[in-house]
Amino acid sequence: MSGVLLRERGFEGGGAGDGGGAAGEDGAGAAPGTAFRLLGPLQVCRAGRVLDPGPPRQQALLAVLLLRPRLETGVDQLIESLWGEEHPAYARNLIQKYASGLRALGVRLEWSGSGYRLDVAGADVDLYTYERLAAAGIAAARAGELVEAARLLEEARTMSTGPLGEGLEGPMLERERLYRHERFLADMEVRAELELELGRHRNAVPYLHYAVHKYPLRERFLWLLMVALYRSDRGNEALTVYAAQRSRVVEELGAEPGPALRTLHARLLRQEPELMAMSVLRGDG
Repeated sequence: MSGVLLRERGFEGGGAGDGGGAAGEDGAGAAPGTAFRLLGPLQVCRAGRVLDPGPPRQQALLAVLLLRPRLETGVDQLIESLWGEEHPAYARNLIQKYASGLRALGVRLEWSGSGYRLDVAGADVDLYTYERLAAAGIAAARAGELVEAARLLEEARTMSTGPLGEGLEGPMLERERLYRHERFLADMEVRAELELELGRHRNAVPYLHYAVHKYPLRERFLWLLMVALYRSDRGNEALTVYAAQRSRVVEELGAEPGPALRTLHARLLRQEPELMAMSVLRGDG
């Protein structure tokens, strides 16, 4: 998302402030101009200011409700989402307290008598903006619009500043964090594939080096890095990074790299001409 759109959604700026709204007020969504960041540490932003979202468990409640936009969530389900089976005896009172804290922040929750509902627009939550961009990018790639697909996936990548609800605890958030992280990595693999498919091999190398370092067990990133290096006239480096990664995997896991990596390594040793032109999109090469 561009800086202008980030400012429009309230994602830029600093400082702290209080939102309006009485503790007992029912309503929908949040005060006008409120934006929510779920990718990375949770943030609530309004009019260019980052507001204090309250204690961690209150933040976790907001994160859970943001993951169920416009859906009523019963109190029992919220307790399970935040604490699991071993919840405090006064968990219901805590949920009520945290809901009041969110309302004081300007997050207006609907209370049905048995649960809470947050009617928030997807455009005001960075997670859903990311998902929209990534889905559009994947669709463009499938339609053969590779330049547009790469642009959309790069824009999506810049939205993610860390794991979902970073630092917040709770069974639901931990499950969602793993799921969203896996989707993010899959999206970024497609982004890297597109860079190579478009002939931007040298541009892809720094990002792929970073990805291999950060996610060493994600073999697809290493596979793409080796191809990018080879196509950038850096074949010896491609062999070197494979050897280093193989040693690391053998030492830590007692296992060899997967068949796709071993096959690519053998082809690099033979310097097969086809390596320069083969498709690298998933399922090819």
